[in-house]
Amino acid sequence: MDRKFFSLPQRTDKLTVNQIHYIFSETYKELRPTLNCPIIYVEFYQFVGINHTIRLKEDKLYIRLSDLFKDAPTSLMEVLATILFSKLLNLNIPSNTRNTYRNYVSSRKIRIRSLKNRRIRGYKLLHCPQGNQYDLILLFRKINEKYFGGKINNIELGWSLKKSYKILGQFDPSHRSITINCLLDSSRVPEVVVSFILFHEMLHVKITGDSLINIKTKHCKKFREEEKRFIGYGQAMNWLKNNMDHNL
Repeated sequence: MDRKFFSLPQRTDKLTVNQIHYIFSETYKELRPTLNCPIIYVEFYQFVGINHTIRLKEDKLYIRLSDLFKDAPTSLMEVLATILFSKLLNLNIPSNTRNTYRNYVSSRKIRIRSLKNRRIRGYKLLHCPQGNQYDLILLFRKINEKYFGGKINNIELGWSLKKSYKILGQFDPSHRSITINCLLDSSRVPEVVVSFILFHEMLHVKITGDSLINIKTKHCKKFREEEKRFIGYGQAMNWLKNNMDHNL
């Protein structure tokens, strides 16, 4: 059952550090009323993604919050405090609390900020696109001209650093990069299969475009229909079905 939150007045301006500290202190007391509240240190940190950390050391709590939450409303900060303390104290997180947090981080505003942060703060580690068996740059050029009119540009290509039996390809919109599983850089894998996986990820690029709104595209019905335009679709899918427990 969700607990009843205490509340500071909802504000349109940013919460002060003292107000955030108060929220976390009161949340701890509500979750553990019989225990003395440790000394709490709260700070915002420039994580690459939407991350928060909490650790207890020598009866002191050190909390780092994503700087994306600097202007979060009081109610959301209460929710975040509940989630972090629940994880620390091994308590169940109420479903309503979890859903409130998820709705906030999946909002358009936060998703756009997160994507921008990943572009600025993050980096992508890839192997050279010229593999032992296949050259992703050459395959990309052929596919781009044949299916996309040469309109897909400014994409970083590379083989993955590690082999994976689940993820065969991935488009990262924050870095505009396409990674292909290095497991497929092999003479036993037909070229049509590698080309199809690359085509699949290029479809994500096409649908996402340069917009920050369409951060992540899903495999909707329209996507799957357009995917079948690839010549050799049936052959590639059949090979994947018989040889890989894959995820595109």
